[in-house]
Amino acid sequence: MAVKSKRHEVIVKMIAAQNIETQEELLERLSECGIPSTQATVSRDIKQLHLYKEPCGGGRYRYASS
Repeated sequence: MAVKSKRHEVIVKMIAAQNIETQEELLERLSECGIPSTQATVSRDIKQLHLYKEPCGGGRYRYASS
């Protein structure tokens, strides 16, 4: 599996299981999974995966997918 496809798969699973609120937090989680990345790459991934922010309570927002 290509690196990009694997990263996308991990991101989708991650945001489904955890409240990921920022790109920085997403970068940290990817790094913890052994997937080094950059902020620019994560930003592109978010656009390509059509992620959006949804309320998660207390005035906070998390990434979600359709």
